[in-house]
Amino acid sequence: MAKGVGLRLLSRRGSWVQIPPSAPEAHLWKLKESDFLNFGLWLKFTKGIRDSTIARKLRFFAKLSGTPSEMTNQLLNSSWCDKSKSNCLDAIAQYAEFKKIPYFRPHFRAYDNEEMFVPNPDMVKRFVYRIRSIPNKAMIMLSIETGCSSGEAWSLEWKAINFSTKSVTITGNKGHRTKTYSLSDELIGLLIRLPKEDKRIFSNVNKPTGINDSIVDYRVRLADETGNQDFLKIHFHTFRHYAISWHYFKTKDIVDTQRFARHCDIKNTLRYVHIVKSWIRSNEYDVVYAENKVCFMLFPVIGFMLR
Repeated sequence: MAKGVGLRLLSRRGSWVQIPPSAPEAHLWKLKESDFLNFGLWLKFTKGIRDSTIARKLRFFAKLSGTPSEMTNQLLNSSWCDKSKSNCLDAIAQYAEFKKIPYFRPHFRAYDNEEMFVPNPDMVKRFVYRIRSIPNKAMIMLSIETGCSSGEAWSLEWKAINFSTKSVTITGNKGHRTKTYSLSDELIGLLIRLPKEDKRIFSNVNKPTGINDSIVDYRVRLADETGNQDFLKIHFHTFRHYAISWHYFKTKDIVDTQRFARHCDIKNTLRYVHIVKSWIRSNEYDVVYAENKVCFMLFPVIGFMLR
């Protein structure tokens, strides 16, 4: 056996793997821009990975340095959620494969240890009607009615909207499917008032992360005015969580909710079931049972959300 190469027991069944030496690879593992460019092209044309996923994988390496084993230690000792750690380990393994460097990916089971905050309908109503900027209000209402993410809203073009049928086609990213949704009259009215000088609808925002920056002031003001500090937890993606929860609340159909959310894996949709249960237990709703069906009467009624 070569010097520096050892064996490690993976399971109680006696499965052994060979661990490559870490020191000699240090000079090969240099994080250069040219490497990342070639790595991105390799992921796209060799692995067939979409551009948005490639960009997400490359962002992981901006927070890591050193050899693969050093990166792994930095990652596992970080405060990232389990899902991000698991995805980053996959990215490191793929980069090592691209560089043809032996790398052992440690077994890491991802638990959903990140609590998801979803505001109740009354908080969403207050937030939407507090906004004075027409583009910002249109973006948020679009997310409420379609469940689009910030990246999907930012990249949305005018050709995706059919004003005659009052519908929009959201092109999915990050594993989301593509789907056409009906839009409310109020949202159509807001979109008509927006300038059409660019092919993108929300050209007032330079990058997807800028959408969150545009709503910071509103959540701070609402937290001060109402005394409810939960408003500070709201960001743009919160409205996607709300839209999915609200759809399941209305339909009680998990499969239909999966289609609405454009999830490829129904496990992602099941995360929202407990949100609906908490809404039912809250004092904001009366639950009426009739003919084996559960009808929800909301107080207060949120007109633009009920279609």
